[in-house]
Amino acid sequence: MIRKAIYPVFALILFVFTIPLPALAMDMGVQSTVRLSPISIEQSLIGLRFDQSPFVITPKAGFGIEDRDNQYTHTVFTFGCGIDYYLSDQDALKPYVGGDILIDYVDRDNSDTSLSLIPHIGAEYFLNENFSLGADVGLHMGFGDYYESEFRLGTATSIHGTYYFNTSE
Repeated sequence: MIRKAIYPVFALILFVFTIPLPALAMDMGVQSTVRLSPISIEQSLIGLRFDQSPFVITPKAGFGIEDRDNQYTHTVFTFGCGIDYYLSDQDALKPYVGGDILIDYVDRDNSDTSLSLIPHIGAEYFLNENFSLGADVGLHMGFGDYYESEFRLGTATSIHGTYYFNTSE
């Protein structure tokens, strides 16, 4: 089941990286995210943010360390893409809705692979034209082999900082 779900995610990431970027009037930036979820691990993600207002696409990847039952420590690699839609175009504060599609791979003897869908709502606050801080909350739905579970449901909270290069000017 999970292997068939991976193909659309790869297609989306491939599409994002093959867009003719110079032809689009967009701002680009680098985003660092910390995601907390009770059904998964704490993750550190970094992504390249493409701001084509009101839509924002952020391919991302990262890792987390998981301590299962205080016995085994595993490294979890994550990659995927986030898509957000700004609800308003105010000067400093921009609320948004969106979602993340992520694939988690647990590096161990009997590897686990999981697909996560995380619809969320949040806000991004611009401290200046190049730097913003943001946070979002969402519903974390996990599918696939992950710690003896085929389906997981819980909340997810993310905090992120973004540095924009102001390439749209």
